[in-house]
Amino acid sequence: MKRLLLALVLVVAGGVMLLGPQLRSAFAGTSVDITLGPAELHPTQKALTFQLDEPADTDLVAKKKTKLWATYYHMPTVRPSWTSVAAKPLLGRNGKAVSPPLSTEDWCDAAMQGSIWVDNGKDAPTAYMYVDSGGPEQVVCDKYFGELSTRIKSATRRARFVEFHHPQACDVRVIPLMAFRTIAVDREKIKMGTVMYVPKLRGKTFWNAGEFFTHDGYVIASDTGGAIEGNHIDMFVADAAVDPFPDIVRSNSRSTFEAYFVDKTHPAAIALKGAADELCKDTDGPGRRQPASKA
Repeated sequence: MKRLLLALVLVVAGGVMLLGPQLRSAFAGTSVDITLGPAELHPTQKALTFQLDEPADTDLVAKKKTKLWATYYHMPTVRPSWTSVAAKPLLGRNGKAVSPPLSTEDWCDAAMQGSIWVDNGKDAPTAYMYVDSGGPEQVVCDKYFGELSTRIKSATRRARFVEFHHPQACDVRVIPLMAFRTIAVDREKIKMGTVMYVPKLRGKTFWNAGEFFTHDGYVIASDTGGAIEGNHIDMFVADAAVDPFPDIVRSNSRSTFEAYFVDKTHPAAIALKGAADELCKDTDGPGRRQPASKA
C-alpha cells in the first residue's frame, strides 16, 4: 500500500513539473474579482460616529416614555473686563474667584450656557464649567433670561464654576462633553449618566467639526445648569453658529417630543460609555483625574 501511495505522489509531482509552465501560461490573463462587504464597526466606533442601532420595539415601552422640550447651548468665548466696576469673576465651590472679571453680559452668558472660554488675548483661552448654584448672589441676569422661572433666575445669580483643561472636560467630568450627544438636565428629574432615545431625532442630519453625520437618536444626560428645570433639556452643540434640528429644538416649553429611557445594560448605553472612555484618552489634554489614594 505504501509503495502504491509513493508511486502516485511521484506521478502527480512529475505532472506538475511538466505541465506547470503551460498551466501558468493558460491562466495568465485570468483575473478574479473578490468583493468583500464593509466590516462591522465596533460598538464604540458606532457611538462616536452616530451609527448606533435602532432600539427594538420591545425597548420602546410606555413605562420608559417621557415628554421633553429642548434648547441648545454652546461654549462662547469672551474677553476679561478689567476696567468695568460692575465686572465680576466666576466663583468656585470655595467662594473664591476662578476667572478674571467678566462683564455682566458675559457673566450671565456663562451662567446660561454652563460652559465658557475666557481669552485674555495673550495665553491660550481657559475653559470654565458650571458646577452648582451654591454660591452667594453675584450678578442679576433677569433681563437676559426672559420668561424663565423665578427659581431659575435666582439660581443663576449664585452660579459656581470650575476650570477645566481637557478638550472634552475629562479632567473635571465623569462623562465628557460630546457635541450633539450631551444634554443638560434637571438632576431631580433625570439622573446623570442616563441614556435616552429620541425617535424624532433619529435620521436628522448635521455638521460637526467639519464632518457630516446622521443622528442615531441617542443622547446622554451628563450636564446640568441653573436654567434647566423639569422636563427641559439643553443640547450641547459646541458651535454658536449651529441651529440644530429646528423642528425638535424649538426653545419652547409647549413644543414637546417623545423620549425613552434606555436601560444601562442596553448595547447602546454600553457603547456610549465606551465612547466616553475613548474620548478621555485624548493625548492633546490631561485625562480623567485619578481617585485619591486611600493609603
